[in-house]
Amino acid sequence: MQSEQQYLSQYDPSQFEHPSVTVDILIFTVKDRKLHLLLIRRNEHPFMGKWAIPGGFLRMDESADEAAARRIREETGVENIHLEQLYTFSSVDRDPRTRVLSIAYLATVPYGRLRFQAGEGADEAGLFAVDGVSGESVTARPEKELSAAAGGLRLTGAENEVITGDDLAFDHEKIIRTAVQRMRGKLGYTDLAFGFLEDPSAFTLTELRIVHEAILGRQLDIGNFRRTIKREYEAAGRIRERGLEKGGVGRPAMLYSFDNASMRDLTAPF
Repeated sequence: MQSEQQYLSQYDPSQFEHPSVTVDILIFTVKDRKLHLLLIRRNEHPFMGKWAIPGGFLRMDESADEAAARRIREETGVENIHLEQLYTFSSVDRDPRTRVLSIAYLATVPYGRLRFQAGEGADEAGLFAVDGVSGESVTARPEKELSAAAGGLRLTGAENEVITGDDLAFDHEKIIRTAVQRMRGKLGYTDLAFGFLEDPSAFTLTELRIVHEAILGRQLDIGNFRRTIKREYEAAGRIRERGLEKGGVGRPAMLYSFDNASMRDLTAPF
């Protein structure tokens, strides 16, 4: 009987087909009270001229997480931000070039830290306000649940350019819908919203509510929101008061600090 070393020395990797693998990075931020997504305009085939989620092929010497972090550095220059794996999209016909699997990642970035530029394979990059995503959350497999999703996704750029799902490359409309709905579903049991705050060590409940409203796409009752946050976060010791806000006009607001040590797992499975 041959040893494992002998088996591996004779192993023929060409006996199985090898799909290509990409990482696609959904970089979200909150600007002007609305959820925004970073997109790039492709300058090469396929889908030349269409908008797309930033991403790239997985290299042989890196993990998917390392590839995602690399692409974020290349596109935004930002490091040390919340990054989590969203879903693996594997429809057979999702890429016209060949069999390509996409490992999609979700990143939350405070707007003040975002410095984006067009990376490899792109002519330009831009932030787009996200509208038209219905539903609170996704519970089934995205490829099953969203395959028959009705139109309505609208992405509005800085110059009031409006693009829809038909203007996006590959299956990126489906990926965007999945990400938004998953974020909505995670608001209630993770600390995802704090990743959008400019300074989690000194924020107001109004700032936190604006983040929640941007992700949910609707306004929240101010009183109910404050009571929920105080009950679920302050009483549990996950946020604490740190003093009144200085400066400004009118009655100063209370500043809160987010306790990273008590942070619930942002990377918990969906």
